[in-house]
Amino acid sequence: MSACGLYIHIPFCPQVCPYCAFAKLQGGEEFHARYAAAVCKEIEKWHQGAPPLDTVFFGGGTPSQLDPRHLQAILESAQRWCGIKPNAEITIEVNPGVADFDKFFYFKQIGFNRLSLGAQSFVDEDLKALGRIHRAVEVEKAFEKAREAGFDNLSLDLISSIPNTPPAHWRRSLNRALELAPEHISCYALTIEEGTVFAARQRQGRLQPVSEEEDASAYEWTAERLESAGYEHYEVSNFARPGRRSQHNWGYWSGAEYLGAGLSAHSFRAGYRSWNTPDLGKYLEAVEAASSPCSGAEFIDPLTARRERLWMGLRTCEGVGLSAEEQRVLRRHERFAALLEAGFIRLEGSRLRLQKAGFLLADALGVEVVDLLEGESVSGGLAS
Repeated sequence: MSACGLYIHIPFCPQVCPYCAFAKLQGGEEFHARYAAAVCKEIEKWHQGAPPLDTVFFGGGTPSQLDPRHLQAILESAQRWCGIKPNAEITIEVNPGVADFDKFFYFKQIGFNRLSLGAQSFVDEDLKALGRIHRAVEVEKAFEKAREAGFDNLSLDLISSIPNTPPAHWRRSLNRALELAPEHISCYALTIEEGTVFAARQRQGRLQPVSEEEDASAYEWTAERLESAGYEHYEVSNFARPGRRSQHNWGYWSGAEYLGAGLSAHSFRAGYRSWNTPDLGKYLEAVEAASSPCSGAEFIDPLTARRERLWMGLRTCEGVGLSAEEQRVLRRHERFAALLEAGFIRLEGSRLRLQKAGFLLADALGVEVVDLLEGESVSGGLAS
């Protein structure tokens, strides 16, 4: 049976960060219990009978802001109506500003075995610029408390290319993260998304993004630093100790089916992708009325499926498998030969992978390879 993951979106935040484009709500404590009950009901009504879960991921928002009893109720619903495999990876995202030892201990007791800390930076000036409520010392304390609570699989999220900050700040943050020795590190370059406070500031001329050259330099240094420290660069923005990849996110990149519960959550199953409403009131009213909170769906036809598998697979160290016909078509193109010669990609047998120099251009290279294939209307899908 193929792998299946469950993503549960918890939209509540103590403060909305100016760069965040996810579905979220500042405060909202009066909705916590009601929302958790709705998520449980959604899992029962629309995900009952799904394959047993290989991974469960609580993201947000700030899942750690919820009372652990609400999180426990959601996990119990997932177990009851879907089934969670005994060795499943069960992750919760944690904001260092709203976590303590008692919560970490409770998380461990109710079944979470992986914890992702939203550190973002170990420089207080950068955290302030990002609108975070915590400070660097709180990240370190949270990490320590998580270890004390028994978590042996910890991930740190970090943000590079923060506007108006010197490169030394990023080096300082990453080096401090390495001193803590987490099992996993995610390094995301700050992108300015529409609908965010940062996007408004940029339009007003109050915020200047980091240049492409600076961003590339930081990325190359990051990859070299983490690889030299023993971390596998297994996806464009993700690094892990051997055997400690994020199994949940790996499912997305490798084309596995997934379920989503909660506000704005997406599901992909049996060739269809669907997504829930991003409106909290509509979500609660729909679920409580025994109606689906789904606000849209699309059938993923074979051509779209091939595109997405190639785009996503090329972001990983394992790349994608190509059919004999796809290999033949690509080898006929001078542009493909140029990409090989430039050291951006390599073709090993039937598997197409990015070279180290190609990781920085992963999305653009994925689009270019698809364009080359579709220029000759290649039939069939990617090899497994």
